[in-house]
Amino acid sequence: MLVGTVLDRAPGIDGFQILQTTPTTLRVRLQPRDGADADRVWQAVRDEISHLLAEHEADHVTLERAEEPPQRSSGGKFRRIIPLATP
Repeated sequence: MLVGTVLDRAPGIDGFQILQTTPTTLRVRLQPRDGADADRVWQAVRDEISHLLAEHEADHVTLERAEEPPQRSSGGKFRRIIPLATP
């Protein structure tokens, strides 16, 4: 996955999850490594994702920092992208 590859370059991350909350909003859940500065980790992640979105002409997408950590699915795995559910 392209986003996973990009975020693997961002320092200080043990895990992440990206949720689409509106058609143009992505909410990023982060699990910083022990001892990592959470604000610096967020800044690096935001910069990497913003750059990726701009490369794909999707720089109109808004990124939000989630307070909650990544969550496991009912099967016990972490999902990297959870698509927006259609009502």
